[in-house]
Amino acid sequence: MKLQRLTKRESQVMEILWANDLEMSANDIRLASEGLSIYTIQQALQYLLSIGFVEVSGIGKNKKAITRLYKPIVTESEYVSSFIKPDTFAQIATNFIKNNESLESLNDLEDLIKKKKKDLKGK
Repeated sequence: MKLQRLTKRESQVMEILWANDLEMSANDIRLASEGLSIYTIQQALQYLLSIGFVEVSGIGKNKKAITRLYKPIVTESEYVSSFIKPDTFAQIATNFIKNNESLESLNDLEDLIKKKKKDLKGK
């Protein structure tokens, strides 16, 4: 699935949301950012909301004000991988396997491959 490329500011907002497992308000994002204005963040959030990258996940409080809480719908890996060519995927996977020293992550990958093969055989 090809996703829309984000601007620098939109990417900065998404990176903050991806880095935090908690839902965040515009003010939370401002506090976690390096110099983004609240106006820029609010504009980016409205756009990201309109293209389906984030969703309003709840309501929170900021001092006395009620505020929306946001969380990402699109994961960072989904976003990045949408711009990678299929041939490059195979090269990345091969490189990951060759350079990985974690038996646990290799077992997880093996389980995913087995599951995918089973799903494809069932089609």
